[in-house]
Amino acid sequence: MGLFGKGGKREKPVRLFYASDIHGTEVLWRKFLNAARSYDSQVLVMGGDLTGKAVIPLVEKGDGYEVELFGERQSVSGEEQVAELERQIRGKGMYPHRMTAGEVDRVARMSEDEREDWFAEVMLKTFDQWLDLAGERLAGSGARCFVMPGNDDPPGVAEAIVESEGVEECDSKLVEFNGYTMVSLGYSNPTPFDSPREISEDEIYRRVSDLADQSPDISRCIFNLHVPPYDSQLDTAPELDEDLQVVMAGSEPKQIPVGSTAVRELIEEYQPLLSLHGHVHESAGATRIGRTLAINPGSDYHTGRISGCLLALRGDDVKHQFVNG
Repeated sequence: MGLFGKGGKREKPVRLFYASDIHGTEVLWRKFLNAARSYDSQVLVMGGDLTGKAVIPLVEKGDGYEVELFGERQSVSGEEQVAELERQIRGKGMYPHRMTAGEVDRVARMSEDEREDWFAEVMLKTFDQWLDLAGERLAGSGARCFVMPGNDDPPGVAEAIVESEGVEECDSKLVEFNGYTMVSLGYSNPTPFDSPREISEDEIYRRVSDLADQSPDISRCIFNLHVPPYDSQLDTAPELDEDLQVVMAGSEPKQIPVGSTAVRELIEEYQPLLSLHGHVHESAGATRIGRTLAINPGSDYHTGRISGCLLALRGDDVKHQFVNG
C-alpha cells in the first residue's frame, strides 16, 4: 500500500511518542503524559525502567522534619516547605518518605530481603499515584498509552500496570493500534548489575520471535524492546570490571557494545518497520538495520528534561524527530 490508502488517498500519519528510562523522576512522567496533547500524539509508548532506586527519609523532629540529601543535612517545617522538598526529591528520581526516628531505626535493623520488600512497598505507593495521574491527564485525549517495566524495575511494577485503568500493559505481548502491531519485551540480556528482569539471549529470541510470528504484516510491525541491538551504536557504554569500576583506555573510559545479540538477530531476520529501544542512556541515536529504523532516544533523567522521539507512521513509511524538553 506504501504511502497511500484505498482510492489513492494519502493516509493520515499516526503520531507516536516514545520515551524510556525515566527512573522514578516524576516530572518526566508528567512530561511524557503531556506529549499526547503537546505533540498531538495518538499513541504514547514508555519503554521501561520507570522506577527510582532510593528512598529519602524525612525524619520527624520537633514541629518539622530533618533530611539528609546529597550529603547535606537540612530541616524544614510547615506543610508548604515540606511539600516543596518532597517535590524536589521526586524530581531527582527518588522517593521522599515521612518517618519517625523509631521507624528509621527499625528499617536499619531489617535484613536485606526485608529492606527490599519495604522499599518496594514505598515505591509502589508512588507508582500507583503515577498511574492514577495517567488516567486523569489522558482522559478525553483519545490517546492510547502503552507502558512496560524494564530490567531495573522490581517485582510489583508489572502487576500495578496490569491493574491500572489509565494505561495499557504491553510487556511480552502483541498489541494493535491504528493498523499497526507492536511486539514488546521489557527484559534485558544479562548485565553486570544482576538487575531484577534479566533473561538469556536464547530466551529473548524465543519470546520475541513467538510474538513476531503472530503479526499479520511485518512491514507494519513495531518492535518495542527495552534493550537495543548489539553493536548498533545504540548500545555503546563504558566497560566495567568485575568490581563494577569503569575500565579506562588511557585517560578515557573504554567504550564497548552492551546490547543484545538476540535483538540484533531478530531485527535482521524479521525486518520490522521500526524498532524502539532504551536501556543504554548514553547512546541516543537512530540507525538502519536493513529496512528497519532503530531508535534509542537515550536518557538524561537527572536533568529533569525528557529525551523522547516523535514518530510519524504512514503505511510502511516512518519519519522521526528527537525531542528534548
